[in-house]
Amino acid sequence: MTAQHLLEVDGLRTEFYTERGVVTANDGVDLTIDRGEIVGLVGESGSGKSVLAQALMGIVEDPGVIPDGEVKFRSTATVRELAERFPNAVADADDPDADDPDAFVVVEERDASGEIAAGYVDLAHASDAALQHVRGSDIAMVFQDPMNSLNPTLTVGEQIAETVRLHQDVGESVSLGAEFKRKLFGAAKNSQAWRRAVEMLEAVSIPEPERRAEEFPHEFSGGMRQRAMIAMALSCEPDLLVADEPTTALDVTIQAQILDELEDLKDVFDTAILMITHDLAVVAETCDRVNVMYAGEIVERASASELFGNPQHPYTQGLIASTPRMSDPDAEVEPIPGNVPDLVDIPYACHFAPRCPEATRECYEIEPDFRDVGRTEGHVAACLRRGDDADAHLEGTREVAETDGGRVIDADFGGDAQ
Repeated sequence: MTAQHLLEVDGLRTEFYTERGVVTANDGVDLTIDRGEIVGLVGESGSGKSVLAQALMGIVEDPGVIPDGEVKFRSTATVRELAERFPNAVADADDPDADDPDAFVVVEERDASGEIAAGYVDLAHASDAALQHVRGSDIAMVFQDPMNSLNPTLTVGEQIAETVRLHQDVGESVSLGAEFKRKLFGAAKNSQAWRRAVEMLEAVSIPEPERRAEEFPHEFSGGMRQRAMIAMALSCEPDLLVADEPTTALDVTIQAQILDELEDLKDVFDTAILMITHDLAVVAETCDRVNVMYAGEIVERASASELFGNPQHPYTQGLIASTPRMSDPDAEVEPIPGNVPDLVDIPYACHFAPRCPEATRECYEIEPDFRDVGRTEGHVAACLRRGDDADAHLEGTREVAETDGGRVIDADFGGDAQ
């Protein structure tokens, strides 16, 4: 069996039902992450990046729903554990009669003895109990605001130790009141979980970790709080770390230190990282591959070096052109005109068309698919006007649109909607 991605997002759609209408935060997102790599997800604020992170973690709040798509997380050990715990939620991928909407543990291969050899957990449809099993131990998240993510009533060490207790078999119960937990955990400094907390604080370069573990979040600086969040997220050695704007509001020096530590920890723990940010410099510095997101969908993906050296989608080109360059401080910065569209009323076909300097009528009526556009394998962009055979491809898609319900909106072309 060929190697499979650690995480594979397939056609994910996330919607929020509001009084104003349906907010489509993720519109058919496809994304892959392999073990041990850092994958960037970049885009303007409001493009749907953080909602995608919440969907991956199974923490989309009401009124949000995931009506379409899959989030395939592949860990043979986890698939086996969940198959044993939730036998009624298991389906074999090659069984035509196994199309059960309640099945979220999918078996792709078994060995000669019948033991599961490969498979995945569909996190988009997993039960709350299954997600609780996966979160923390298999997939962890670093949020962009550590002060609001840390419990102000518990010491930093106690919070990391609690994470270890929740996801590893080290004894103490955690279903306790905050004050009682503080007294109990404060007296358990020799416990395995506490020692692990101190080790993790040391791993993220917090000085005097034994003393700092006994301090509260408000006693930490912003950079140290973010380090503590990273320590907590990695304390159970997850396969995947979702980092949502991990360096927001930090000064440049601290930001660089945090990014260096994430890269080092990735190697130590062999953890894959999804780096979500609006900061192109962060992506260029840390990521192996990059996905560019606009108005709920991925518009371009490539290796980091290829994307920044040869951007193809007009939105990616606009993002890079609008970013100041330290190497050329006198270079003119060209902002992208307009704003990210209201996700209640996303433009038909190409979402970027109303802001695109190259848009033509077809861009408003034909939904673009991914096309090979770069100098290296895997560089694709969703744009009708990109690729060596763009003209022939555009003619073919125009014919499809004319016979398959394609429509044109008024836009700036002076015509009536069709």
